[in-house]
Amino acid sequence: MEYYNENNKKDTITAPGSERPSGKTKSGKKKKSRRNPLAPVCAILAASTVISLGVTLHLYLKSDNNPPAPSTSQNAVQFYTRDTVENLIEAAREEGEDKGADELRDEIRIKLSDSGKKTSVNDVIRNLYPEYLLYQDGSGYHFVPVEADLPKNSIDNSRLSVSDNGSITYASASGVSAEALIDVSKHQGEIDWEQVYDSGIRYAIIRVGFRGYGSGDVLLDDTFESNIQNALKAGLKVGVYFYTQAINEEEAIEEAEFVLENIAPYNVALPVVIDVEHPDDSTARGNQISKEQRTAVVKTFCEKIETAGYEPMIYGNTYTFAAMLDPRELSQYDVWYAFYNNYIYYPYAMNIWQYSTEAQVPGINGKVDMNLWFK
Repeated sequence: MEYYNENNKKDTITAPGSERPSGKTKSGKKKKSRRNPLAPVCAILAASTVISLGVTLHLYLKSDNNPPAPSTSQNAVQFYTRDTVENLIEAAREEGEDKGADELRDEIRIKLSDSGKKTSVNDVIRNLYPEYLLYQDGSGYHFVPVEADLPKNSIDNSRLSVSDNGSITYASASGVSAEALIDVSKHQGEIDWEQVYDSGIRYAIIRVGFRGYGSGDVLLDDTFESNIQNALKAGLKVGVYFYTQAINEEEAIEEAEFVLENIAPYNVALPVVIDVEHPDDSTARGNQISKEQRTAVVKTFCEKIETAGYEPMIYGNTYTFAAMLDPRELSQYDVWYAFYNNYIYYPYAMNIWQYSTEAQVPGINGKVDMNLWFK
């Protein structure tokens, strides 16, 4: 998805959490305690060492004032002072930490050296902290606790298959299947939708418009009408998306009404999406509001779309859903998640996964975003 500033020029961003390859463009409680990554491993090893010690030596704690000497008989019960036991426990704990550190280092080394899986440092860290949603920005790594009571993602990553050309398919299971879906804007230029249909693509989400992040003007995508008319004529089912830079609920209503007015003449059977991203411009109007205010903006937009009889949906990347929005306030709405890898990294329920910005589809000159729509 591409977004444009008030001069209708394409902008380049480096939105944190997007995992976009270098040089690409993009239109952007209950607390859990933090833990040392070695803590679980060390605790288990230390506990098992102490338990084994207790079973084999039958520890009896006696007064430190009159410590008896250990018996030399093999069948005799051995006695240890309180200080001796505490020293043994501390030694076991240290041994467990050493073993835990070694095992952790081995795990990291193996994962990073597996060139076939192209594992990154971020991948390894995510694997170590499944109870957090991790994103990285200029200030470092951020660990956002996963809300335990929100609906979870049930998509099985082991059922994803990557072809030689980079396309990804999903082997249906437990009633879950996935269809290929593209999303387009004026960036794709003139599209031959008949060729797109003949290539096997049956679903498309088309940009209807955007709000300039500087001027705040609401503008129609130059190719929206030709895209939606020709896509429907070719036989595709379509949805639409709008790139938001609303800073309050009034502007969210304005954006929703703009979308509804422009899609009214067409059969929009797929979701109507609000695209929430972080422009790489500190002065961008949408970057100036709080997480709470942005959440209210998105909720207002979705409510307006739903009241009109359409299916609302929220688009974003890891940074969007971890840092920009409150998932607890928006859990009733479907999610379109952008993450450019060969697996899905999102703990909550989701519906569409944008896995590439570099797909090649007959009928489209250049690259196009490719998605899997889980049904």
